Amino acid sequence: MIAIAKASLRAAAFLTRLPPVAASFHGTHRLGDDAHAFPLAGLLAGAAPALALLAGGTLGLSPAVSATLALGLLVALTGALHEDGLADVADGLFGHHGRERALAIMKDSRIGAYGTLALVLSVALRIALLADLATAAPALAALALLGAAAASRGAMALFWASLPSADPGGLADSVGQPSRNRGLQGAVLGALLLGLAALPAGASGIAGALLGLGLTAALLSLFARFLLRRLGGQTGDGLGAAQQIGETACLLGLAIMV
Repeated sequence: MIAIAKASLRAAAFLTRLPPVAASFHGTHRLGDDAHAFPLAGLLAGAAPALALLAGGTLGLSPAVSATLALGLLVALTGALHEDGLADVADGLFGHHGRERALAIMKDSRIGAYGTLALVLSVALRIALLADLATAAPALAALALLGAAAASRGAMALFWASLPSADPGGLADSVGQPSRNRGLQGAVLGALLLGLAALPAGASGIAGALLGLGLTAALLSLFARFLLRRLGGQTGDGLGAAQQIGETACLLGLAIMV
C-alpha cells in the first residue's frame, strides 16, 4: 500500500499542478514505472472538481454552470497538460503534413485553427455530458467525473505502453516508457475505479461504465492506428490526446445509459 501511494504521489507530481510530496521521492524514478498508479493520480486531480460539482448543486447553481466550474478547476489542477496535447495533435496531424513537419508543428507552442477547434469541442462536450449527469443527480455527476478521470489515465498508461516512440528524446520517451505489464495494471485499475464510481447508479450505471470503457477501447484503437500511420508511434502530445479521448468516451457512456 505504501508503494502504490508513493507511486500515485509521484505520478500526480508530473500529471498535475499539485505540489510534489518529497517523501515519495527517493532515488531516481522513471514516470513510466509509475504508470500503474496513473488512475489514482486521476482521482487526486478530480477530487476538488468533483466536490465543486456537488457544491454547485447545493448552492442552487444550474447543472451547466456547476459542470463548467468543475471542469475549469480540473483543467487548472492539471495545468491543461492533456488539453495541450490534444491541441498539438490536431494542429500537427489534421493538416496533411509529412511526419517531420507534423512533429515540428506539435512542438510549436502556438495554436492553430485545428487545435482551437479540438479544444472547444472537447471542453464543450465534457461540460455538456457532466451537466446531463448533474441534471439527474449532482452526486452521480461528481462520481462520473472521478471515474472518468481515473479510467482515462489508466487507458493512457496502456496506450503509452503499447506503442513505440515516434519521437526519440521527446518528453514521453525521456521519462521512460512503461512496460506492458505496468500499462495493463493501470488500465485495469482505472476500469475498476470507473465501475465503482458507477455502482451507486445501479444496473444502468454499470452498463454506462461498460459502454464508456468499450468506447474508449474502440476510439483509442483507431487513434493508435492513426498515429502509427502518420508518425510511426506515440508522442507526449499523443498521450495527452489519448487521455482526452478516454475521458470523453467514459462520460459519454455514462450519460447515455444513466
